[in-house]
Amino acid sequence: MLYRPVCTEFRASETPNAPAQRVRLDNRLKAGNNPASACNHWTMAMVGNSPQTSRTPPISIADGKAGALALDDLGVLTFDGPDSASFLQGYLTIDMDALGGEPAFTAMCNIKGRAVLTGYAWREGERVTLVLQQSLCGLTLGFLSPYLAFSKTQASDATDDYAIIGAMGLNLAPPALNLDAGRQLLVLDEDGFDKAHDLLTKGPSLSTNEWRNVTLAQREVWLEAATSGSFLPQMLALDELGAVSFNKGCYLGQEVVARAQHRGDVKRRLEPFEWKVSEPHIGAEIRRADGHAGGVVVATAPQSPYEGAALVVLNRGAVGPFTIKSSTCELRPTGAP
Repeated sequence: MLYRPVCTEFRASETPNAPAQRVRLDNRLKAGNNPASACNHWTMAMVGNSPQTSRTPPISIADGKAGALALDDLGVLTFDGPDSASFLQGYLTIDMDALGGEPAFTAMCNIKGRAVLTGYAWREGERVTLVLQQSLCGLTLGFLSPYLAFSKTQASDATDDYAIIGAMGLNLAPPALNLDAGRQLLVLDEDGFDKAHDLLTKGPSLSTNEWRNVTLAQREVWLEAATSGSFLPQMLALDELGAVSFNKGCYLGQEVVARAQHRGDVKRRLEPFEWKVSEPHIGAEIRRADGHAGGVVVATAPQSPYEGAALVVLNRGAVGPFTIKSSTCELRPTGAP
């Protein structure tokens, strides 16, 4: 049975304060003493893609960089119960019947077919876990809560209960799942905070910018408050990542998404850009030389203090030079002269 709402309001809110689990982990890191722990109660999951989908070719980690970092901008939603997968089948763009313990990139749309969130989901028994931008966690639960009453599913914002760590090139042992480029996502409960401490303080480290550059190279767009509800999945290249199933049947927004796919009528597409001088902010509208709208910045990754890469949802036929109002940022498509 699919659970589909009639109401479709989904309004992005500001990022909440750092959750309690961040504070508890930060306290351990600052304490500097990490007694040996015999606890093995920690969950590790890989940022990967379900066998149900196709994936872009593997990318390499620049200069053999390897290490770990805390991903404090991400949150965790859990869905528990015998109906959890069937409930989410009516909302997520992937086929929940094909989802297993290997995470798959996915999205949730509103009734207009615009993606309101993106992230990774995986399934273990009667639990489905969804990792997404923390700023969208409360909003997502509020959106789904009226319809959960008709399902044997309990949804929770479990961000406070976990430390979320990204790893690259560490080739961590099972139960870690390996992606082409070696990225991994560790979702550790409080019993695993000592493990988190070791990864973040005793092993090689990664910077946020290094993680963002690899994510951007994969063309993964993690929607946040400024970009939620604005784009069809195809505008974010989610179909290219295998994050949309066109065979699963009905889900919220499916009719619009399928129509756009079969007609080939998508007026905006995801394109790689380069920026200089100052980093554009997420959600910034870029302008063409004639002053008309050219597109929207949906992801950025600094490569030095004054230059970096970006992903832009670009309007069809838009040509540069491009500018951002009230910004010194210089933008151009990647590879343009």
